[in-house]
Amino acid sequence: MNLISKLSLAVTLILYLIFGLSYSEKQGFWHDEMYTLSFLKGVSIYNFEGSIWSKQDTIYDVNHFKNLLAEDNFYSNFPTQILHEGHPPLYFVLLKLWSYIFGYSEVALRSFSLCCGLISLLVLFSLFRKKAKQTYTAWLVLIMLIFNPFLFYFFTEARMYALAFLLAVLSFRYWIVYQEDKKIKSFAFLSFCLSSIGLLYTHYYGLFFLSTLALVELLKFGFKRSLLNHGIAFLSFLPWVPAIKKQISFHDVHWTDGIISFSDSIIGYFKGINHLLVSPIANPLTHETVIMMVILTILLALLFIKERKFILILLYAILIYGLQVYVFDQLVGHHTILIPRYYMFSLIFIYWGVYKLIDSSYKVVSFFIPLTYSILTGTVLFQIYQLDRAPKQMFREVAGFVDSHVDSKTRILVFEPEGVLMVGVAYYLQNNFKLVSAHKTSVELDSSAVFIDEMLGLEYCENKYNLKEQNKLEFIPFVAVNLYK
Repeated sequence: MNLISKLSLAVTLILYLIFGLSYSEKQGFWHDEMYTLSFLKGVSIYNFEGSIWSKQDTIYDVNHFKNLLAEDNFYSNFPTQILHEGHPPLYFVLLKLWSYIFGYSEVALRSFSLCCGLISLLVLFSLFRKKAKQTYTAWLVLIMLIFNPFLFYFFTEARMYALAFLLAVLSFRYWIVYQEDKKIKSFAFLSFCLSSIGLLYTHYYGLFFLSTLALVELLKFGFKRSLLNHGIAFLSFLPWVPAIKKQISFHDVHWTDGIISFSDSIIGYFKGINHLLVSPIANPLTHETVIMMVILTILLALLFIKERKFILILLYAILIYGLQVYVFDQLVGHHTILIPRYYMFSLIFIYWGVYKLIDSSYKVVSFFIPLTYSILTGTVLFQIYQLDRAPKQMFREVAGFVDSHVDSKTRILVFEPEGVLMVGVAYYLQNNFKLVSAHKTSVELDSSAVFIDEMLGLEYCENKYNLKEQNKLEFIPFVAVNLYK
């Protein structure tokens, strides 16, 4: 790259960083991020055996939780914490090291994900620039990556998805390099193994991505002994299997419980891919879906004409990826195929196809698709930044309202369910309110009660208690939290 290209790339990524950091401070931690924070402090706030809720229930006060989160028991409580979490440990270990430098604020913890996201963009840009015949190909793909609302949303969340995506990107990049070189004793193969192992120790669904890579290798080159090299990451993951069994034992009820049919799974999977490209969390608008379908149709049609063998392998990869998730759901009785972030790694294959099209197609088409996509998703990004689309759960806003409108000396806060909701609101409260769990309290809930209910769409733990009392009170809705006073 010449100096101008390097400066342009640096400016582009710095602007993305500034935009991401600015967005990160707009909202407080939501449910999952609140657990990330508590994990880093060594406080288990899921209602499992060994958590802070295992003791005899009582009336808490805000300072009780603030004091718990002020201490640091990360290492002493790590074995219990990671079993309660349900995900592998690598993200939390790295984030803990990050927190020693940057602290525990929303911006500090989210900036780790943003850093992972920026490196992902840089790695993909570098890969496509090296492989492309046209000098503009990598830049156009980078523009589409930067304008992807889904990636931006999860690159600015204090959870493991950005790190997992980075490790999947690294696995993909070094897989391509060592496939071409055919050298096992190489830096590329070592990097592929390390990033693959890291991916599995960050998110279990990396298994489906790595299996898909092995399938693509089989389709491209036929069966060769090199296929066995994919087993290195899986073998390295075997020591963690006993921990997985223990993690599963804590989840008598899981929020993705319930099998859905094959047809519903396929429809849900392709709707999920639309989410991956257009809109995180919130459903895309009708015109957004239509435009995205047109873009994908053009992309597939032109690739079929110009790169027929490649497009067939690409389609097989995306379909097999979804089929693996479907089979997993059937085996464990879940419907995770309806959760797009669980297969966000499929974006790597999609952008691989975009790169091929841009590099081999007519210039008009090569520029038309990124331009149309960027105009479409630029609006979505602006809405996300303004919190008009997919805002995070409002613990901070609930706490601010309670501090301003409720008397801490005469009112008690009743939470349903306890766990993350109670700790999350307490974290942001300034006044030292009394707090109690709706399903355990023996307190007489008279006019002093203010009810705070978490509403994440989990029927098994929501809307179970105090419905008659709540009907008599003023209802104040927040994002994923209902308040009655």
